[in-house]
Amino acid sequence: MIIKKLDLYMIRLFIAPFLMIYSIIFIIFMIQFFWSQIDELTGKNISIFILIKFIFYFGISILPLVTPIALLLTSIIIFGDFAENQELIAIKSSGISLFRIMIPILGITFILSIGLYLFSDFVIPKAKMKIKQLGYQISLTHPSLKLKEGVFVSLFPNFFIKIDKKSNNNYLHNIFIFFYGKNLLVNTILSQRGVLIPNQKDGSIQLKLMNGVLYSENLNNYKKKQSSYQILEFDTLIQNFKIPIESKIKNLDDDDFYQNLNTKNLIQKINFLKKKNYKKINTYKNKIHLAKLQLELQKKFTFPVTCIIMFFIGAPLGAIIRKGGIGYPTMIALIIFIIYYTLLTITQNKVEKTEISPWIGAWIPNFIFFPISIWMTYKTVMDNFYIIKINN
Repeated sequence: MIIKKLDLYMIRLFIAPFLMIYSIIFIIFMIQFFWSQIDELTGKNISIFILIKFIFYFGISILPLVTPIALLLTSIIIFGDFAENQELIAIKSSGISLFRIMIPILGITFILSIGLYLFSDFVIPKAKMKIKQLGYQISLTHPSLKLKEGVFVSLFPNFFIKIDKKSNNNYLHNIFIFFYGKNLLVNTILSQRGVLIPNQKDGSIQLKLMNGVLYSENLNNYKKKQSSYQILEFDTLIQNFKIPIESKIKNLDDDDFYQNLNTKNLIQKINFLKKKNYKKINTYKNKIHLAKLQLELQKKFTFPVTCIIMFFIGAPLGAIIRKGGIGYPTMIALIIFIIYYTLLTITQNKVEKTEISPWIGAWIPNFIFFPISIWMTYKTVMDNFYIIKINN
């Protein structure tokens, strides 16, 4: 009877702080995202409805990242407060171990982990597809959003553009363009100023250029493939570009399409590529493509496992430092998660460069933190740790 009451007490003690901390961390991530994109998303006459949907779907996509750090921080706070108020000592003196106290919250953690996997497998791929679709809608309305200053960008197939600066709306400065015309003939344009004028009805883009030079390749003899260049200086040049339907589809199914697949589809795609490209699989491009698919498949499972690991780190750590509240636990949780996320980022980059195996790259952070979490839990349960008391 006492054990059941204790379990219910621990569950009630956990749920409210977890929901509050989860909400706070989620809001912080959303603010950080919006702040990083504020220049691109505001002042462009983008529909508020599209912006709200874009932010909503982005919020869904970051939940796997929010859940582990929320569990870590909540565990440190709960058990730190428990130890600070001497409740942990009182319960231990009655013959109940720390691990037995952890069991009800561990059960919630397992449920959250399973739910996170299902959510990542069925909901997040659809959310990421919606983000791509909305991004495409925004790019049609404001194609200049794709442009990066000082970098060549493929605005659509066979069309590359570099600008030194872009100002309000779609106004561009110091423009360098090259694109392929009929028979794959090269055209190059240098212009001091220009403006992109999108046509949302038919998906075309009008490019109005001022004060520049057009270098156009002409084919004199198709059979002999003889060509010549024509140079044309202009005060104003207007070019209309029709985005082909194939480009629209590719835009929604590009190199990052693997992020829109669930576990079943990822496995099917991986097996298909292995069979289809068995003889060519050693080519660098194919290896990268396959590595990204395999990494995405492993990531479906790593974050749910990370949730369990973070709980096994947070609970004993709270009991060790014997400090509740927000200050110290937040600082400690951030340090731990920054180390974890840094390791994850480094290993994922190495996977995408095919320097290490995808499953190793995805699991290395968990391989490092799992034994640490088990060791900390064991030492704390066995009262074989030096207890740290942090004074105010």
